[in-house]
Amino acid sequence: MAEKKELLTLKLYKNGMVVYINENATCKEVEEALVKKFEESKTFFKGVKKIGFKGTPLTNEEYKSITDKISDVLKDSVEFWENPETPEKTTEEKVKEAINAKQILDRAMSVEAEDEYTKFYKKTLRSGQLLESDGNIVIVGDVNPGAEVIAEGNIFVMGTVKGLVHAGKSGNREAVVVALNLSPTQLRIADLITRSPEGENKDYLSPELAYIKEDKIFIEEFLQKRK
Repeated sequence: MAEKKELLTLKLYKNGMVVYINENATCKEVEEALVKKFEESKTFFKGVKKIGFKGTPLTNEEYKSITDKISDVLKDSVEFWENPETPEKTTEEKVKEAINAKQILDRAMSVEAEDEYTKFYKKTLRSGQLLESDGNIVIVGDVNPGAEVIAEGNIFVMGTVKGLVHAGKSGNREAVVVALNLSPTQLRIADLITRSPEGENKDYLSPELAYIKEDKIFIEEFLQKRK
């Protein structure tokens, strides 16, 4: 049986968020699905100021009604983005992000950790499993939904993260999380928490880095993606 396609796909851009409506749907169906996603991921979506739509055409009045509902969920003003522009990042922007991410990663790797050690786990972590360390953790495999990884230091996953990961658990904001694909149900670094947007599925693997900057968790690619 073919897997049912998500009704909505959410993508974040520099200027706001775009909701791609993947199937024919009524305004009520889109509104209910979107409100549910925002209620489940309030922390991640906090700060979104504009929402645009592509796909199944609704009226501008209906789009504005939906964004009003999202404003109520976030308890903040969210505008309807009437003509969303979603330009590809320039080469210069990609290079700048890659350099920034590498600097963050180098900083994490150079932290003195006399009492820390690195734990290697060469299997996929499955639902219900918990892996903890007083130092760093390196996993050669995936972290499936329902699995948890908690470390005092950094977490490196040579695979896909779809479970819960918590780096710097005792308050170390210099800690990072690195994976070939970061799609966690929940991601924590020190005292901050975020998660991946619903419906954001990549068709390629590219190393991603999560780190703290200005009291927020940022997730970005730091190597050229490969199909």
